[in-house]
Amino acid sequence: MSENKTQLRRRMRAGRRELSAYQQRLHGRAAITLLSRVPQMKRARHIGIYWPMDGELDIRQLLQRYPGKDFYLPVLPVEPHPHLGFKRWGGEPLPFRNRFHIPEPVRSPSRSAHLLDLVLVPLVSFTPSGSRLGMGAGFYDRTFEHKQLLPGTGPQLIGAAHQLQCVRQLPTDNWDIPLDMVVTEKRIYRCN
Repeated sequence: MSENKTQLRRRMRAGRRELSAYQQRLHGRAAITLLSRVPQMKRARHIGIYWPMDGELDIRQLLQRYPGKDFYLPVLPVEPHPHLGFKRWGGEPLPFRNRFHIPEPVRSPSRSAHLLDLVLVPLVSFTPSGSRLGMGAGFYDRTFEHKQLLPGTGPQLIGAAHQLQCVRQLPTDNWDIPLDMVVTEKRIYRCN
């Protein structure tokens, strides 16, 4: 592999930031349309979503498409707890920003990560087989490490990305949690 994780992160983040606002909107809408055809999405009641930053695929319009479902945003852990929390979000403005300047709900009901039905996971790069390269802090890998110990448990993990973030191969570590699927503006990758 010619690129290490740091180089790949730099290249992929630059690529998604180069997309125009118009391209970003088109990609988000197309991915939501594809995702709405996935049986796991149709069945899910409690869904983890993320607030897009730094050119990440924006799928927040899912809240309008599925008004009867409960959506939850990740909340950064308080040291030394290593796992993300999830708080319900109904689309309202979020004035609080965490230490990475990402908006988080403050006074919303919480739901344990393992009790979510489906989690849409942001990423920097992915492979068609479900390997994921995140930002490097390991929050999602630690939060869902039980899926590695007990395969088939916990929520479905669906990566959300622009097609340009797909690569044939990624440098991985044994603690990396693979994705069940990935949705882009072009297609759904079923990874397992």
